[in-house]
Amino acid sequence: MFKNNIKVAWRNLWKNKTYSLLNIVGLAAGLTCFIFIAIWVNDELSFDRFNEKADRIVRLIGKTKTESGTTESAVSSAPMAAALLKDYPEVEDAVRLGIQEEIVQLKNEQVLQSGILITDPSFFRIFSYSLTKGDINTVLNEPFSIVLTESLAKKYFGNEDPMGQKLTLFMFDRDGRGAQYTVTGVMPDPKNNAHFDFQMLASFKTIEAVNPDALTVDGWGDAGRYTYLLLKEGVDIEAFSKKITWFYERYIGELFKVWQPIYTYSLQPLTDIHLRSNLMYEIGSNGNINQVYIFSAIGLIILLLAGINYMNLATARSISRAKEVGIKKVVGAFRFQLILQYIVESVLTALIAFGLAVLLSKLIQHLFSQLTGKSVNAFSYPSLLIFLAAISVILGIISGLYPALVISSFRPSIVLKGSFKSSDKAVFLRKSLVVAQFTITLILVIGIIVISSQMSYIKRKDLGYNADALLFLRVHGNTDVIEGYEAFRNEILTNPSFKGVATSNSLPIGGLGTGGSETVDRDGRMVQVNTARLRVDANYLDVYGITLLHGRNFKQPGQNDSIRQIIINETAVKTFGWKDNSFAIGKPFRIGTRTGEIIAVVRDFHFNSLQQSIMPLAIYPGDIRFSRITANMDMAKAADALPFLEKTWKKHFPSALLDYDFMDSQLGEQYRSEQRFSKIFLYFSVLSLLIACLGLYGLIAYAASQKTKEIGIRKVLGASVNGIAIMLSSDFIKLVLIAFLIAAPVAWYIMKSWLQEFAYRTEIKWWMFGAAGVGVLLLALFTVSFQAIKAAIANPVKSLRSE
Repeated sequence: MFKNNIKVAWRNLWKNKTYSLLNIVGLAAGLTCFIFIAIWVNDELSFDRFNEKADRIVRLIGKTKTESGTTESAVSSAPMAAALLKDYPEVEDAVRLGIQEEIVQLKNEQVLQSGILITDPSFFRIFSYSLTKGDINTVLNEPFSIVLTESLAKKYFGNEDPMGQKLTLFMFDRDGRGAQYTVTGVMPDPKNNAHFDFQMLASFKTIEAVNPDALTVDGWGDAGRYTYLLLKEGVDIEAFSKKITWFYERYIGELFKVWQPIYTYSLQPLTDIHLRSNLMYEIGSNGNINQVYIFSAIGLIILLLAGINYMNLATARSISRAKEVGIKKVVGAFRFQLILQYIVESVLTALIAFGLAVLLSKLIQHLFSQLTGKSVNAFSYPSLLIFLAAISVILGIISGLYPALVISSFRPSIVLKGSFKSSDKAVFLRKSLVVAQFTITLILVIGIIVISSQMSYIKRKDLGYNADALLFLRVHGNTDVIEGYEAFRNEILTNPSFKGVATSNSLPIGGLGTGGSETVDRDGRMVQVNTARLRVDANYLDVYGITLLHGRNFKQPGQNDSIRQIIINETAVKTFGWKDNSFAIGKPFRIGTRTGEIIAVVRDFHFNSLQQSIMPLAIYPGDIRFSRITANMDMAKAADALPFLEKTWKKHFPSALLDYDFMDSQLGEQYRSEQRFSKIFLYFSVLSLLIACLGLYGLIAYAASQKTKEIGIRKVLGASVNGIAIMLSSDFIKLVLIAFLIAAPVAWYIMKSWLQEFAYRTEIKWWMFGAAGVGVLLLALFTVSFQAIKAAIANPVKSLRSE
C-alpha cells in the first residue's frame, strides 16, 4: 500500500507541475536560508568554547569612575597577573596578552607582520593550543623567543626546519633597528573562532628584559595589556569578582590615595567576550549578541514563511481534489487510507524540497562565505541536516493532515454533486496565513530601510575633521624615520599635491588612550575626569582641519613656551562645568603626573565609532617620538602624488618599510560588522518578500482556477478585463494592507531598540514606513495582477466548456 501511495503522490506532483514547483522551490529557498543562518549563528555562539577550561577562564576588566561618568576597558597593567596569582588562592594560573603588528626584516626586504601575540609560558596551560615542534613548557621561557604558526613558518623558512632559526623583528629593540628573535616552537594554525587571532607568539619575558620597570610601581599605571585568569574548580566568578575590586591598593602605595575613587577591577567570563563585550580597547573585533538574536529570528521567520506558503498551497489545492476523494470513498477506500495518501504526498514534496535545499547550499556556499567572512559547509553539520530533514517531514505531515481530515470527512454524495467548497474556517485560515506572511515581510523591509538609512548617516556624518583628504603613514618605531622626519616633511611639501604634514601618536579612529586628568571647576574645586589623550605636533590641527574655537594653537618647535600646553575639546569644557570656552583658557590641567595649562578649546571631533559618545579630550605636544605621519593631500592629484611620496620615502629612508593607507578606508573598517550585517539583512529581507509573493501567486492562481466558470459568465455578460482583474485581486490586496497596519508599530519598536546601540543615529521617519508599504503593496499587486489578468483575458467559451 505504501508503494502505491508513493506512485499516486508522484503522479499528482507531475500532473500539477505549477503548484508542485511553487511548493518545492518556496520551501527549498526557506530551508536553504535557514541552513546558512543556522551555521552563522552556531559559529558566533561557538567562540572560545573550544578551550577545555573555558568555563573557568576570565578576563580582568578595568572600570574608571570620575565625575564625568564611568568607562570600562578590556586592558590592565602588566604586574596584575602575578599579583592576583600570588594573593588569591582562587586563582590557579594567570597569563598576559598583548597584540600588535611589527616589521620583519628578510634579507634586504621588510614586511609587515600582523597578529603577533605577546604572552607568557602559561598561555599553553590556560588555553587549548598545542605545538607540533618544541617543548610546550619552555618555548616562551626566555626573552626574544617566538613560536610560529605552521603557515607563517612556511612563509619565512619554506621547507627548512624553523627550529632555532633567527628572525629580525623591529619589536622591543633598544635602538629602533631591529632585534634577533629565536624560533623555539611551531604550532598548528589557530582556530578562527577565538576572540583573538594571531600568527606568532612572542615571549613576554622580552618586555621585562628591555624594560625592567614594567613590573614595578610605575608599571601598575601602564594599562596596556590583557590579563586572563584560570580559576580553580568551583570558584564563583561573580563573588570573586567583587572580592578583587580594590586588590591593587597594597601595590601602588600613596598613589592609591590620589586615585582611589577612580580605578576598580572586575572579571569577565571568557565565553562572554565575543558577543557580549563592547569595552574600550578590545583585543579584536567582537561580534554582537543582538545580531545573533536578529539573525536567529530571521532564520526562523524565513522557515516559517516557507512553511506557511507550503501549507497554504497544499490546503488550497486539496479542495480541487474533492471529487477524487469522493470516488475513492465510493469504491471502498477507508478514511485512514485517504489521510495516509495526503500525508505521503505532502511529505514526499517536503523531502524533495529538502534535497533541493541541500544541493543549493552546496552550490552557493562560497557566495555566503564571501558575504559573511566565515567558512561555510553544510555537510560539516550533520546534526543540522538531520534537524531540517525532520522539520521537512513534520511540515509535510502537518500540511497534509489538515486537508486530509477535512475532505475525507465529507459524504461522497455531496462531493460528487459538486456542492463541496472551502469552509469559512479554511478560507479564514488561508487569509490569516497570508496576513502573517506579509506582516513579517513588511517588518523586515522596514528594518532594512532603517538600517540602510543609519549606514548612510554614518557615511555622511561630519566627523569634525576632513577624513576624505587624509593619507597616513605608520612609522613602526623606526629610529631613522623619526630622526629624518623634518627633511622628509620639507621635501613632501614642495609638491603642490600635499597641503600639510603632521605627526601624532595615534589616529582618531577606534578610540584613543585614556587616563585620569585633574583641573578646577567654575567654583575653584578640584575635579577629576577620565579623558582621552592625543599627542600631536603644532601642524596637526591644520592638517586635519580641526576647528579652533578659542585660544591659540601650539607653538612651533624652537619657539619658547614656559608651560606645558594643553588643548581640550568642547565636551571637556562642559564636563568640567565651565560656562563657556573662554573660561577654560589659563586653567591648570594635570594629565597623570604632568602638569600644564589650557591654551585652547577645539570643536568636538569623533575619535571613536558613532556607537560611542564623544568623551573629554586632552591634546598636548608630543615628544620627539611619534607613530603616525598624516598628510593632507589633493585627492584629485592622488595618481601623481603617491609615486612622489614613495620616491621621497625611499630617498630619505631606503631601509624602512613604506606602510600607508587612507583615512576614509580605515574609517570604513570601524563599521565592517555593521555593513556586513546590513548586507545579510538586505538579502534575507528580499528573499522573504519573494517567498511571500511566491505564495501569493500560487493562491491567486488557485482562486482564478476555482472561478473559471464565474469569469467566463462575467465576460459573456460584458465584464471588462480590468473589472475581472480587480475582482480577483482586491481581497488579496486588502490582506496586505491589514499586514501593514500590524507590521508598522512592531517594526518601529524593533528598529528603535536597534538604533539605541549608536550614540549618534538617524531618526525613524514616516516615509520609511510609507516606502516599505508602497513597495511591498506594488509588488503584491503585480504578483496577483499578472495571474488575474491572465485569467481575465482567457476565452470564455473555453472557460465554460471546461466546467
